[in-house]
Amino acid sequence: MKRVIHFNAKYIKRSEGGSVVGFAAYCAGERLQSQYDGRIHYKKRTDVIFKKVLLPTNAPEIYKDREVLWNAVEMVENGKAQLARSIDLDLPVELNRAEHVQIILNYVQRIFVDQGMCADIAIHDNGNGNPHAHILLTLRSINEEGEWNGKWKKNYILDEYGNKIYDHNTKRYKCGPSIPLNDWGNHENVEKWRQEWANECNCALARKHVNTRVTHESYVRQGVDRKPQIHLGRIVCALEQRGIHTERGNENRDIIERNRLQHKRSREQKRSRNLELYRG
Repeated sequence: MKRVIHFNAKYIKRSEGGSVVGFAAYCAGERLQSQYDGRIHYKKRTDVIFKKVLLPTNAPEIYKDREVLWNAVEMVENGKAQLARSIDLDLPVELNRAEHVQIILNYVQRIFVDQGMCADIAIHDNGNGNPHAHILLTLRSINEEGEWNGKWKKNYILDEYGNKIYDHNTKRYKCGPSIPLNDWGNHENVEKWRQEWANECNCALARKHVNTRVTHESYVRQGVDRKPQIHLGRIVCALEQRGIHTERGNENRDIIERNRLQHKRSREQKRSRNLELYRG
């Protein structure tokens, strides 16, 4: 049985009140000001052990400054747009901090930056056994002039001669559904990214001669009667360390006990089967 590794991907959406400058400030533990609304965002934290912005070839060097990068993203988007993609993932506890930095840099460069995304990485570890990383990714690609491309292009409907068809009622050319300018938003990508992260971790574990292996597949998909523990997060972990029981902490303890009992029953059943085989 392989340990299921936590990997969660979501969008930062202005329609839900999200601010990518604010989220970057939270992840990096920095004071950042948003040009979009003038707000100053700051989250004081002591658990940020590594942070870095990685850029694709066409990106301006000034985007290495996360405040400049994410303000550029905020200002290019209109209305209630999706601003960025956020990924948070567990780091194997069997590896040390230097190894965590190395595998996250390798993974982010290969999977995201080499495809044209700007990536902002922050690794959090306060020594409580919950090392993890946050990755913020841009949604637009950057052209050769260092400017943001659009997210979509128009899909004009053409006549039999390959010409655009003008609609005199709407005073516009007829169009079908818009076409995305990159494939980063495809649903299949998240599954691929999860699998690639598990592979990256397992290669690092193998190099260190650690027997443990991780997987992106759920216990159900592995055919294992075991429930995965839930991700507690920094605040819940801090409360639990102070002896304050939380709802999520209680749920995790219930899961741990349930898995312990199931493992005990499985061992007893296996022992019973072996005994029957021995007796003939």
